Amino acid sequence: MNLKFRAKDYLSDDSFESAEYEYIGNQDEGWEIKRNGSPYLQLGPGYIPLKTVSCGVCSTDIDRRFLPFPLPQIIGHEVLAEGLGENQGKQFVVEINDTYEARGDKNPDVFCKEGIPTHSPERRVLGIDRLPGGFGPYILAPVHAAINLEGVSPKAAVLMEPFAAALQAIIASPPKPGDHVAVLGPRRLGSLVLAALSSYRKTNGSNFRITAITRHDHLVKLAKEMGADEIIDLRITNVESLKNKFDIVYDTTSTTSGFETALQISKREVHLKTTNGQSMAGIHHLTELVVDELSILPYSLENTNFHWQKEKRSNKNVFVFDGVSESIKSELKERFQVYEGNASTGESILNSESFIGQMPRFDFVVVSKPDQIGFAIRPSAQHENSLVRPRGVILVDTTNDSDWPSDLSLVKDFFKQRKEIHSSRCGDFHMAISLLKDNPEITNSLETNLISHRFPANQLEEAYAKAKDPSSVKVVVDFQ
Repeated sequence: MNLKFRAKDYLSDDSFESAEYEYIGNQDEGWEIKRNGSPYLQLGPGYIPLKTVSCGVCSTDIDRRFLPFPLPQIIGHEVLAEGLGENQGKQFVVEINDTYEARGDKNPDVFCKEGIPTHSPERRVLGIDRLPGGFGPYILAPVHAAINLEGVSPKAAVLMEPFAAALQAIIASPPKPGDHVAVLGPRRLGSLVLAALSSYRKTNGSNFRITAITRHDHLVKLAKEMGADEIIDLRITNVESLKNKFDIVYDTTSTTSGFETALQISKREVHLKTTNGQSMAGIHHLTELVVDELSILPYSLENTNFHWQKEKRSNKNVFVFDGVSESIKSELKERFQVYEGNASTGESILNSESFIGQMPRFDFVVVSKPDQIGFAIRPSAQHENSLVRPRGVILVDTTNDSDWPSDLSLVKDFFKQRKEIHSSRCGDFHMAISLLKDNPEITNSLETNLISHRFPANQLEEAYAKAKDPSSVKVVVDFQ
């Protein structure tokens, strides 16, 4: 098959530029992608061509230039598409991770074998990392990532990727009975987190309370429609009055100020769902924290056992940064294989014979200084590998906090109060579809209330600009 078309590339200066693309190949033999007549990307077998129907604009698209992936690129990953060839007449939603498992490759890497294929270092990501995205008229989707859309209307389907991601936040940080949780920034993804919380509460018969926190009039009605029990307007209510009020705060603001507010108003946990590619509250690489679905917890013996609920494994290999107290080191050495040093030492160990045949990551890392958090997440600017395994944990030793700068007192106090930061990224489309089928009123709310603006594909720049405007909620680009 040969597909030749023009699309608008996103550039590092936050602008768009028209380019000519060509997809040459087939599912069995692989594909060559050309851009303006030159080789752009070579793909092996396991991809099917799809025609874009519509694509949503999200916070990641708006902040794409800050992410550590090459540009230019056709961005956009919230895709509703229809099949070509033998799949003609079918509609699909597309999971964004291009992995061994998604392509049906019979020789998976260690990350797939460990049950975390979406964290394989070799993965590409639709519309984010190399693989051309949904702001073009055609995409190449890994065959198992293209999910046939049945039982959910196309209006709600274009929201499937962000709804699944919202649901992942609830799976990773589920409210406990009697909890009072808050969604900070109930706009694009935040509204979907509200809907996911409401659906989760109804399906599981839970009894937690949901509050939406906003600064915009048009989001008040939307938040109620999406399932919030109450709304707090920060133009009226002082943040000081909300300190330690909410058991879990799901931060979907994508702003430094929003993250700092979340740290102040949470009683137990902040779940970081969206970021902006920049340092927040003095912590570096929080975007990569979300990409790797990592957590940051205060050090305790109990927290050394941390792993995601569905993972059946135990922690074994530990890296301890310089400066961690001797008592903690001694405690750890009684239970784990402990390695010590700085970020460079940690990288060398992971590349040594000690980790041949196993995942080249530590099960958890212990730090004593704020800059070590960033180094644990991304020890080198030369690659995107963390010291700690995906969905793993960074534990913070605050017994000697004299090295923490005064301007990081908010973060220091947060961990000293035994509070936690969790994160999550993509979700399970099959679970999201099932939940929407079980809760038709939520599906109706998504269709009716969430999409505020639609633009034809030839007005992509206008759509992108509107998505940046706080007056919008969800902007969708239509190709048909």
